Amino acid sequence: MIKFLIIFFFLLTSSSFSEIKKIKISGNSRVSSNTIELLVDKKINNVDLIYINNLTKKIYDTDFFYDVKISYNQDTLIIAVVENPIVNFFYIKGIDGNDLDTINKLISLKENSIFSSSKLKKDIENIKDYFRSVGYFLSIVDPDVIKLENNQVNLILNIEKKDITHIQNIYFIGNKYFNDSILIDVISSVEYSWWKVFSSSVLNEQKIEYDKQLLKDFYKSKGFYDVQIESVIAGLNKNNNFTLTYSINSGNKYKFGIFDIKVDSAIFKNDDISFIKNFSNNFLSKQLYSQKTLSKLNKKIIDYLENKKYFNVDISLIETAESGDLINVLLQLNEEKKSFVSKINIEGNTITEEKTIRDNLAISEGDDYNLNKIKKSIDNLKSKQLFSKVEYQVKDSAVKNNKDLTILVIEQPTGNISAGVGYGTNGGTIQASINERNFLGQGINFNFTGTLATEKVLGEFVYSNPNFNNSDKEFTNTLFSEVNDYKNSNYQNKKIGDKISTKYEIYENIFFRPNFLIQYDKLETNASSSALLKSRQGNSTTTSVGYNFLLDERDSRFYPTSGFLIYFDQNVATFISDIPTIQTSLGSTFYNEIINENFIGSAKFKIANVTSFNNKDSKLSDRLFNSATDIRGFDSRGIGPVDNLDHVGGNYLVSLSFKSTFPNPITESLRPNSYAFYDMANIWGIDYSDSISSNYKFRSSLGVGLDIVSPFGPVSFSYAVPITKNSTDKVQRFLFNIGSSF
Repeated sequence: MIKFLIIFFFLLTSSSFSEIKKIKISGNSRVSSNTIELLVDKKINNVDLIYINNLTKKIYDTDFFYDVKISYNQDTLIIAVVENPIVNFFYIKGIDGNDLDTINKLISLKENSIFSSSKLKKDIENIKDYFRSVGYFLSIVDPDVIKLENNQVNLILNIEKKDITHIQNIYFIGNKYFNDSILIDVISSVEYSWWKVFSSSVLNEQKIEYDKQLLKDFYKSKGFYDVQIESVIAGLNKNNNFTLTYSINSGNKYKFGIFDIKVDSAIFKNDDISFIKNFSNNFLSKQLYSQKTLSKLNKKIIDYLENKKYFNVDISLIETAESGDLINVLLQLNEEKKSFVSKINIEGNTITEEKTIRDNLAISEGDDYNLNKIKKSIDNLKSKQLFSKVEYQVKDSAVKNNKDLTILVIEQPTGNISAGVGYGTNGGTIQASINERNFLGQGINFNFTGTLATEKVLGEFVYSNPNFNNSDKEFTNTLFSEVNDYKNSNYQNKKIGDKISTKYEIYENIFFRPNFLIQYDKLETNASSSALLKSRQGNSTTTSVGYNFLLDERDSRFYPTSGFLIYFDQNVATFISDIPTIQTSLGSTFYNEIINENFIGSAKFKIANVTSFNNKDSKLSDRLFNSATDIRGFDSRGIGPVDNLDHVGGNYLVSLSFKSTFPNPITESLRPNSYAFYDMANIWGIDYSDSISSNYKFRSSLGVGLDIVSPFGPVSFSYAVPITKNSTDKVQRFLFNIGSSF
């Protein structure tokens, strides 16, 4: 063994301190010897095996050569090469149209290009990656390489796409705490079913990574500090579709514990430190752990410090899990050396315009370097849901006291086509939708929805720009056309119009949305309509201005278990309208855990009014009607004033609903959601006739409901017993719906 090591060492070092005085190259015809010589480091004075191996790799990496052999004899370096062939003829077989155009852009091997096995392998992988991204996971790429004379080849790529491979089932296993029906609404991946006609149920690796983050964020918003998404397994079943299984370890539920501050600089005054500590402890006291709560606290601290003229400050909230299921929070305040942002580089965006990304940054080139603003910028970009991943890097700039910031993004699919069918107690529905959340790469939301239902036909175009003219305000334009023909009415109402609105946050979680509407109405009656209704037949034009305030303090928009939502809405049809009116509504919903996570209670309240001016009566389309969500147990539009058996709505509406989920024994594979409810509502007020009774009696009902996902589609059932009702009301105790739009 020792003898072998001595011989190996001698071979390895025998060429040491040898110089290259000559280079002898053979085997090349297309590639010049000068090109190869440029790769040789002639200044080296120790030609050994390591040097020869590195040079061999360097020559191979040019992709010019099929074989490279290098030797050294005294002062001469001998390089013998075999050149890669040229592609004489190239053809892609088995695909056409957009697929062919896309593949041609992805691959490097074309006619007159240099052929190499490494290039071919990379092209095949790029082709498969493309087909996997659009759902063809079983695609086959079989190359035919035909050797010709003069070191040339013909290359044919035989591509077989196979069938689209869908996600057939999604399961959640482990210590998951929440049931599947809740978790399936959290993630972006969806299951394939017959009723999801155009939904994107293909497996996407970026989506899965995004799903893991969504699940983690959801659990952390519910108090699960140490949640782990342990694995995601995608397995092919016998139908060549995927079963996607998320393994979750939710861990324990935590509450906030002690809040403390650590200061590494004398610039902070004691009074300010005491104030921050007191309001932070009060803010976190007895609250369930939540990243959202910490984000709110972080913003309050930043606002306070900036108001007190502390600008060059690094703020870190450090969380520590303690025994007793408590999360202690330490605020670390550090004084930063004053520096500036020299450059901001954006990387990873191929579809999204750089301006769209920069518009969401809270920091600009030339600003003071502020880590808190950088973190806020990252949060802003994540909230747009255009990217599966957003990260940042900070490096010292070439300019003294300056920093360079790099934003790294990974884009994800932002468009989808969906369709759905449904049938229920109130008739059938067919709906189709086209939606793109990053239209033209500018973060613009463009949506078209068409609905064909038994009682309604609707077409709607929505254009929404979240940062119109760099104003940090959302601009939305909605074009719509709607025809209503309800079974409880002997009339038909048609509407066509355009609504322009903007939305922005005026205070923390308080949003303001002003709007302007122009609308054309047409009311048509039939022979069974009353004389009063027939007298209202005709056309009308409305122009209105309005506004909406929304306060959203829910702990989660996916599955709220605590918090509340309150809105106030008002629209005024101006005096240049045929029938000037003012419409006002106020509503709120409160959520709370009653016993445990299986009993989530909610209380919903709504009050609305419509009043006309100039001694004119409000239009039929402006009048208030009950919906299935206002009061169950009664027909939709089945309570309130009646004119010749037609329910004509009222000028006032009040509804109140109490609801609680409860556990059930149904198998979780059907994703059951069971609940009990108590509803109250009333509609009254007639401004166009004194002869019609305006009943002030409140209607109420008590019932239970169940939502499941069956092999035939989503199924919703509810059964309600009217407790108080009027003789003219139309009762509908049992409601069901099969199918839905996705």
